[in-house]
Amino acid sequence: MRSHVERFLVLFNRLKVELNYSLQNLKWLPATKPELAELCYQLDDTYRQLSRFLANQPIKFSSVPSVFQKYWDEYRTHYQNKVNEIAQPKMEQYEKDVHELFQQLREKAKEKGQSEEDFFQEMTVGFETGMTFNPVEDDAASLLDDLFYLIHTIADEPDFLPDVVTDKHIGALNYFKKVIGIDFYNINRRWDKAPNLFMSEKIKKKTDKLVEMYNEAVRSYIFGLNVSATAMCRALLEHILINYYEIPKDDLVKVVSLAENRFKKLKSFNLHKLRKNGNNVLHEYEAKSKIEDAAVVNYLLTIQALVNAIPDK
Repeated sequence: MRSHVERFLVLFNRLKVELNYSLQNLKWLPATKPELAELCYQLDDTYRQLSRFLANQPIKFSSVPSVFQKYWDEYRTHYQNKVNEIAQPKMEQYEKDVHELFQQLREKAKEKGQSEEDFFQEMTVGFETGMTFNPVEDDAASLLDDLFYLIHTIADEPDFLPDVVTDKHIGALNYFKKVIGIDFYNINRRWDKAPNLFMSEKIKKKTDKLVEMYNEAVRSYIFGLNVSATAMCRALLEHILINYYEIPKDDLVKVVSLAENRFKKLKSFNLHKLRKNGNNVLHEYEAKSKIEDAAVVNYLLTIQALVNAIPDK
């Protein structure tokens, strides 16, 4: 991942220099500077690879250069779609070239008497099953629906693959979905919405507990346990202010107020709102037993912003 992060930062910075730091120039410059289209392709490809890597991580955390979050957010908000549009023709051409090369290799293998099976086996050495799945571009929940439909179809035809998929298998699947409450669609949707936590490499203190707590909050959220997720965000707020902003331990009201006085930027994060809502779910559970997903995402974004603003020491 490190190489992808560095490559993204370098390419994005190069693009901004080429555009004289004006996004408007991207509308006309590629027509007069063909090399800019190649730069856009490289940047778009690097962004997509990095996005895929981040999406495939089992935790929402990465240690990155301190400028990464700013550049990443700026690119996703303002540049991504425009760069992708310019990169598209190059991407299609490269894909066409790869396809043609593959066909040429296939024909040569055939001329040498190599079977189709042996050829494909040779070409896929090193590829793991499932590698074509891309969580950024593919809908995991929809693909699972297709798989479950196939399982049901097989079970409904006992003469087809007998004893491979039985009524018990269907019952077990229903048990997880209807009794335990595993909702693949909403789990996938929430996982996509949960923000990544990018920790500056300049932070010297150990971050194990912070990362563990953040991912506990994320896991609670993706499974719909929003009360637990909110309580974890409140705990994170206290943990970060005391351990990374070096605010003395005290009542959290005083901790937040002192932090806002010392670090003026924190006032814009509305930390007292998170503190109050966290307290409410701890002390008035019945009244706060329903918390919307959007509220939890905002709490996670607050934690993300708080981490991004940790002073470098």
